[in-house]
Amino acid sequence: MSPLELYKKLPRKNCGKCAQKACMPFALAVISGDADAGECPCLSEEGAEEIRGSLSRSAQPDWREELILKLREEVGKIHFEEIAADLGGTLRGDSLILNCLGREFSITPRGEISTRGHLTPWMKILLLHYIRTSGKGNLTGKWISYGEMKCGMVKASAFQREAEDPLRELFDRDTARVAAVMEKLGAGRRDDFPTGHAWLLFLLPKMPVVILYWPPEEEFPSKVKVLFDSTADRFLDVESIIFLVEGLIKNIENNLFLDKE
Repeated sequence: MSPLELYKKLPRKNCGKCAQKACMPFALAVISGDADAGECPCLSEEGAEEIRGSLSRSAQPDWREELILKLREEVGKIHFEEIAADLGGTLRGDSLILNCLGREFSITPRGEISTRGHLTPWMKILLLHYIRTSGKGNLTGKWISYGEMKCGMVKASAFQREAEDPLRELFDRDTARVAAVMEKLGAGRRDDFPTGHAWLLFLLPKMPVVILYWPPEEEFPSKVKVLFDSTADRFLDVESIIFLVEGLIKNIENNLFLDKE
C-alpha cells in the first residue's frame, strides 16, 4: 500500500489531534511503522483494522525488520542474568525488564519485545542495540556534551539539528507544558546548572540526560543543551543516542497532543 492509498482511507479532516498534525504525514508515519492506524482519533476501529490488514497483505521486505531479526539472533546468545544489573534492568522470570522513555519493556531471551501501547521498529532496534552493547560501569555524574563522546564530534552538527533544535522549538512554543510533560515522564528539576530551566531525565536506566533551556532574552536567542553522563558511549553508540533523544521529542509531542484533547 502506498502512502496515497492509505491517505484515501483516512477521514482526511486534518484535525490536528494526532502527533503528525495532518493526515498525509500521519499516512507516511503509518507506512513507515512509526504510528499505528488506531492512533487516528477520527478513524473507527473497523477502519483501523482494515488498514492494518491491507498493510499486512502488501508488506514488502523491510531492512529494519531484517536488522531486528539479526539483532534478535545476537541478543539470543546473551545471558540476561549476567548483564541485567549492568544495564540497570531487572529479571522477571527469564525476561529482561527495561524502562525507556517512561515505559516498561519486557524482552524475552529470544529478543521478542512487548510493552503497553504501540511498539515501533525503531524502538525495537534501540532496545536490542542497548542489550547487545552490554555496557558496563557505574554512572560518574560527570556531565559532557554530545561532541565529547567517542565519535561524537563527527555527528555533533547532526545532533544539534535533529535533537537540540527541535527541543528548543518545543520549549519556545510552550515552556510550561513541555516541562510538565517531561516531569510526567520522570524528569526532576535541577538547580545546580546556570539556568533556571534544567531537568534530569533517565531515557534508559544507564542513559541519564540533563536538558538545559535558556529562554530568549533581548538580543540573545533561545538555546537548548543536552548533556550526558561521561559513560554514555559505553552503553550506546552516538548514532543510537541521536535516535534516543529523537524518541524523547516524539514522546513529548505525543503527550502535548493528548493533553489538548
